[in-house]
Amino acid sequence: MRAPVRSLSLSLGVLFTSTLVPQVASAQGGDAQGAPAQPAYPQQGYDQQGYQQPQPYPQQPQQYPQQGYQQPQQYPQQYQPPPQGYPQQYQQPQQGYQPAAAPAYTPPEPPRHRGFMMLPYLGLNSPFGDGSDGYSTGFRLGGLFGFYAGQFVSLNGELSIDILNADASSGIDVFEALVGLSFSPLFHFGPPRMDFVVGPRLGFFSDSGTVSYNDGGPDDTYSMSGLLYGINTGAFFSLGRISLGGLMSITAHSVSSMCINDVCGDVSGGTDFKVFSIDGAMLY
Repeated sequence: MRAPVRSLSLSLGVLFTSTLVPQVASAQGGDAQGAPAQPAYPQQGYDQQGYQQPQPYPQQPQQYPQQGYQQPQQYPQQYQPPPQGYPQQYQQPQQGYQPAAAPAYTPPEPPRHRGFMMLPYLGLNSPFGDGSDGYSTGFRLGGLFGFYAGQFVSLNGELSIDILNADASSGIDVFEALVGLSFSPLFHFGPPRMDFVVGPRLGFFSDSGTVSYNDGGPDDTYSMSGLLYGINTGAFFSLGRISLGGLMSITAHSVSSMCINDVCGDVSGGTDFKVFSIDGAMLY
């Protein structure tokens, strides 16, 4: 049974091969001999040499809107160029805006007090207290001279001359002068252009007088000396380097020795002779 089936299969295979091979050969031969070729559909994308080049895609493919779909509208971006000549971070001030002006530089004021100090004065005196009987208002002049030890302190020496006005009886003339030499520091304070001063006074004094008689008799002389102590106060208004004002002082005199017509002796207990003065002064 297997032998007939195998023989039949081989026969069918030979028959199919003998039929297909001549058709293929005749078709190829017909093309080579100029037989009319079968119509061929044009193939796009093949060049003349038979090599298929890949067709490039367009940069922006055409977009077909779908039915019923509305694409979002694209708004153009507004570009605002920066002001010419300025960086991009610079923002122009709004109209009507005025930038704040820089504060003007004010140089520091020089020190109010420095260097040498001089305070001359001229005014009146009035004795009071023990031993002041028989005196009236007299004349006074003097001054303080020193230097500033800082903005608020000056160290000074003071010379004062008081012309005492002694009440004399008829036929007698009296001249008496009280000279004081003291250490008189001052403390300076006050607002700008004003200067208030206050300070103690401590030193020595000498008082001498002459009594003249109109009838031609010999003159009598007397003198006293001792310690003085007191206080000075004043106020001045600045006019630049110079200040004008007034000085007031109270000075007590403690007599320790006395001489009359060249006869001298100590005074036990001493006397308390005081002088009040008010003066016009100039502060340098």
